Amino acid sequence: MKIIAGILLISSLLIGQVPAEVISSFWQNKKSQHFVVYYQEAPAGFLDELIYKAEDYYNSIVDELGFRRFDFWSWDNRAKIYLYRNSDEFRKDANRANWSGAVVTVANRTIESFIGQSGFFDSILPHEMAHIIFREFVGQKVVLPLWIDEGVACSQERSYLLGRMQFAKNLVLQNKYLKFSKLFEIYQLGSDIQPQTFYSQSASIVVFLIRQYGKESFLDFSRKIRDGVHWQKALLSAFRFNDFNEMEEAWKAFMLKS
Repeated sequence: MKIIAGILLISSLLIGQVPAEVISSFWQNKKSQHFVVYYQEAPAGFLDELIYKAEDYYNSIVDELGFRRFDFWSWDNRAKIYLYRNSDEFRKDANRANWSGAVVTVANRTIESFIGQSGFFDSILPHEMAHIIFREFVGQKVVLPLWIDEGVACSQERSYLLGRMQFAKNLVLQNKYLKFSKLFEIYQLGSDIQPQTFYSQSASIVVFLIRQYGKESFLDFSRKIRDGVHWQKALLSAFRFNDFNEMEEAWKAFMLKS
């Protein structure tokens, strides 16, 4: 299953698929507690900043989602980040699409990207890490509507989240948001859905659930999915909604006062 992620279609998420490892005698590596960064060339200070921010994001994401007690990537299980020298080499290596800025493979904890792209540290990196962390917890083979995966990932973006939240609030004010009955049926974006609307609203729903009801409720929701409960039943049970109409009204009220 391939999911296109990001408001500008900047990444792709591969769940349950393991591509060939990037193999080259030119790759060097730098390690930290939770990451191994593979690179060919990097500007002075870039790798240190990457390691610092990746470790910081790891801690903040597992804390935000309520997963703090679970240590996913320590030492032998570290995630891998492959950094190509530029966009041309990144896209040529696996014949990636021109819009692609990053590729994430959950099955082997791998993020592939390139040096020099805008928003890498503050948006792309935490977005892709959140994809892996969430899916490692709930399971790679669990079928979920797109808003859950993308909402979790987009909610962790540092540079874009405030803009997404404001955009979603305007959707509510103008009554142009996607009704939950429609949003919850989307498993792949089609041409009839505006990406900015979809990603902003999805992020705002996850923010709403965590801030309004707490990370323990989100952990309960995630644990139920992991244990085989259907996502709809898990959602209503963990956050104590009678139905999705009640949830939609609560989300709108939250957005209007945010």
